[in-house]
Amino acid sequence: MNIAPSFVTYADVSTVRPGAVLVAPWRTPYSAQEALVTLTVSADGESAEGRFSPPAHRPDPPRAEPPPLVDVTTLGDISSTRLTEAEFCRDTGTRFDPVEFALGVRLRGVRQLADGRRRYGRAVWFQGLDGDPSWACALFRAEPELTTLVWQGGPRRLWDEVEAAYDWWVTLGAPAPDRFGLTVDGAGGRVWLDEPGNVVRELGRNA
Repeated sequence: MNIAPSFVTYADVSTVRPGAVLVAPWRTPYSAQEALVTLTVSADGESAEGRFSPPAHRPDPPRAEPPPLVDVTTLGDISSTRLTEAEFCRDTGTRFDPVEFALGVRLRGVRQLADGRRRYGRAVWFQGLDGDPSWACALFRAEPELTTLVWQGGPRRLWDEVEAAYDWWVTLGAPAPDRFGLTVDGAGGRVWLDEPGNVVRELGRNA
């Protein structure tokens, strides 16, 4: 599944009048998780700023197919994680998951592909992007008392990055999307938390 990023760019801002309000879907390459961002164009028309919110309705995302079936038990390094399926693969009533949104903001060059729940549990895959061969697979087993197993390989340890990003989100108080905001100007885009000076991700001129 090819998930393209969905960003608001400075080119979008420069085409509308000062004071205009832009409402657009926004996502990262991490997953199909899509939020709404509401931006107000500044009085000089040189920037726009606003906050994220969950969509009023999130359609079912396209089914994510895992990478070609391989026996991961013979590949990469094996470890375990304290994270449970209930924590990491949360089922929200609105189908919008603030965990996925926050991880997408925090992580770069990573795509998540969650398999459906099966008899043995649920596998969640992570792939490096842009030619990065790194990969990881977390197996949340059907019996909650069993440890979640993790396999990962390649130059990056993707699961370690994902777990660190999850801990970052929890440490911040598990912020909902409306605590995150976006600024777009000639220098590019910046995602921030609570106030524009607290930047958590630089998006660059073309993102």
